[in-house]
Amino acid sequence: MAKSDRISRVAGPPMPWRLLVALVIALVVGAVGCSDDDSASTSTTSEPGRSSTSASTTTTVAAAEVTTSSTSTTPVGASVEDEIIARYIGYWNARFAANSDTPNPNDPALREYATGAQFDAVVAETQRNLDEGLAFRRAASPANVQRVDVIKVDGDHAVVQECVVSDGVIVRRDTGDVVNDDVATHNVRGELVRIDGVWRVSSAQLVQRWEGVAGCALGS
Repeated sequence: MAKSDRISRVAGPPMPWRLLVALVIALVVGAVGCSDDDSASTSTTSEPGRSSTSASTTTTVAAAEVTTSSTSTTPVGASVEDEIIARYIGYWNARFAANSDTPNPNDPALREYATGAQFDAVVAETQRNLDEGLAFRRAASPANVQRVDVIKVDGDHAVVQECVVSDGVIVRRDTGDVVNDDVATHNVRGELVRIDGVWRVSSAQLVQRWEGVAGCALGS
């Protein structure tokens, strides 16, 4: 698909809330799409959102939960782009479900939506949340910003770009005390591979980060 044919989708219909969760993704600092003064770096940070890792650092980025089931399938007749977006969103739904209440690193939905190093990363993150007594919950007043664009489809490989506001909350399961409730906007490049006819997320790269609702979120 040529770049001029880029398809933009809002990740799900308008909703009363969306919950952002802390989960592992592979961190690659680069430049895709949005650009602003506050670029992503390799310094370690801690925010409610997706936890990103590289060889030597940990950075958190964000994603939104949508109401679709993490085990749902793409409707018959949907385009390839619709299927890719549904699977990408389903991946974050699966991560949310695995990390809500008592985290479950053995949740079969993780393997359903992730593959390779990305699968290993989310299992490790979920295990760490379980061990450290953490859980995730939605913000009291969420920004409700998440957009996913299909950038390229090349055979069994696809690239998406996501703009999302991370405003979820990390809490301690035993006390309910808030560990982190920072709000930030993230530009994320996701990659999916099709295995036995099913798209799975193989990579999610933090490209850029802004404090608060800013950057690519203001372009909606």
